[in-house]
Amino acid sequence: MRKLDVVGLHSEFFKDHGFQLNPSQLVFEKVFPHGKQVIFVHFIEGSKESYLEYHLGIRINEVEELIHKFLPTLSNHAEQSITLAQTPDKLGSSYPKKITVGDSDEMSQVIISFENFFLNTGFKWLDQMIDPVVLEQEFLHHKEDPFEAYNLIDSAFRSTALSRLYNPEDYPVLRQSFLEKITSQEMTPFTIATFLQLLNYLDKVELVAA
Repeated sequence: MRKLDVVGLHSEFFKDHGFQLNPSQLVFEKVFPHGKQVIFVHFIEGSKESYLEYHLGIRINEVEELIHKFLPTLSNHAEQSITLAQTPDKLGSSYPKKITVGDSDEMSQVIISFENFFLNTGFKWLDQMIDPVVLEQEFLHHKEDPFEAYNLIDSAFRSTALSRLYNPEDYPVLRQSFLEKITSQEMTPFTIATFLQLLNYLDKVELVAA
């Protein structure tokens, strides 16, 4: 069974909940004016066993467009980058990060199980996090233990940008916290300089009154 086949098994379920399949990326997306929710279905087929893993992602366009002016990334990555991605095991559920699948019968059971996860937990989390203010709070709560999916610099860029743009009262705290971490962990001079350039921009950016 190919990844395309596994993704196809989910198509009607996610379509019923407002997600469309992006055929070029093989991900399910629900687009909003300021960003999108993304569901990744990862299927790795082995000779004896296969593995199925899901990621739930949030993209805030303003944040991603801003930080990639400073991060040395390719333009196509900047267009598809995700502000936060999490696996089901990180959302307070009993679902594992990765599950082993032996045959087609097991695959059907796993898919039903994970669709129940989305109904009970996943969609609610995505609907909460598409609000940039709520997403900013999620980053704030993890300032001492940045998200597993990101390295320190990724978390620093996204956290400071989110706070400055959407909850500026948190910005000084996060600015100082990440600046201390980056300078104390012997990052390369280029990395430090890039982050300082972002902070210089954020310090001066004019915020739109609510």
